[in-house]
Amino acid sequence: MNTKMIRLASAALLAAGASAAVQAEYRCNPAPTWADRAACEAAAQGPAELRRTVQSMNYLRLNLRFSDYVNEETAQKWAQAKTENQVAEKKEDTSLKVASAAR
Repeated sequence: MNTKMIRLASAALLAAGASAAVQAEYRCNPAPTWADRAACEAAAQGPAELRRTVQSMNYLRLNLRFSDYVNEETAQKWAQAKTENQVAEKKEDTSLKVASAAR
């Protein structure tokens, strides 16, 4: 019985440690390495640029994670930029008139 309790307690501690390690850590305040600084600068430009940077760094075996460079503020900036781009595209679409051959 005692051995079983020790094993269960050990398993619970390992599970708690693993779940704590999975959470993303925002690495841009301040960025500790050159790779982190590059990823933070890419995140400021947008999600596509951050994805490209993370993939290229992972190619160099640096193991960066996309979620480590995105916080709530960054996500809000991306969402705002996306809605602004959609509004601008709609304005362009309404002003663009194409000639047609229909009678």
